[in-house]
Amino acid sequence: MNVMPEWNTTGDLETAVLEPAEPSEEPSGETRAAEAEQAGPEGPERPDGPERPDGDGTDVVADIAATVRKLADSAERYHDRAQQRESVIDHLSAEVDRLRRGERRGLLRPLLVEICRLRNDLLRQADELPGDFGPERAALLLRSYADSVELTLENSGVVSFAPDSGDAFDPRMHRRIGGEPTADPALAGRVARVRREGYLDVDSNSPIAPAEVVVFAAAAPEPHHDQREEQ
Repeated sequence: MNVMPEWNTTGDLETAVLEPAEPSEEPSGETRAAEAEQAGPEGPERPDGPERPDGDGTDVVADIAATVRKLADSAERYHDRAQQRESVIDHLSAEVDRLRRGERRGLLRPLLVEICRLRNDLLRQADELPGDFGPERAALLLRSYADSVELTLENSGVVSFAPDSGDAFDPRMHRRIGGEPTADPALAGRVARVRREGYLDVDSNSPIAPAEVVVFAAAAPEPHHDQREEQ
């Protein structure tokens, strides 16, 4: 009779658990490469996003510096052009002033010539006055020079004028220098007499100097006396 050997079941199970399993076959090189590719590169984790090549920050600074230089060059060219424009404007302004002075002098030249001639005549007459030169001859001489001046003004387009007595007072042509009472209400506000003649520009029909006149003014009514008060 065969006798079955006794098994220590608990000890056998513990031995089976504690004993290491036999190593499996070593993985091939292709397997390792695939595993490494899946695991990713070793070392510290890199931030997400595209990688920047070395030296990219230096290129950005260089671009900014180039842009700033271009702006500075453009501003300098604009400043130069502005200075040129200002110089041209100053030159043109000076030319306009010179032409205006020349034009004004050309327009006044005939009048200036007459004034120079009148001054010379006055000086000559002052040196040649006789000893018996009286007031009447002095008045005639002065009037003759006034006529000469009047002719000079007429040659320049200026004439003298004076309103007649009784003409309506025109503030544009006349200047009131006094009043004269009148009992006629129709004469109130009209010219009484002329103190000094005025001068008129013929071309523009505008007074250069208004005539100085005395104007009629309505006389103040006399106070009315009551007969009963007089009694």
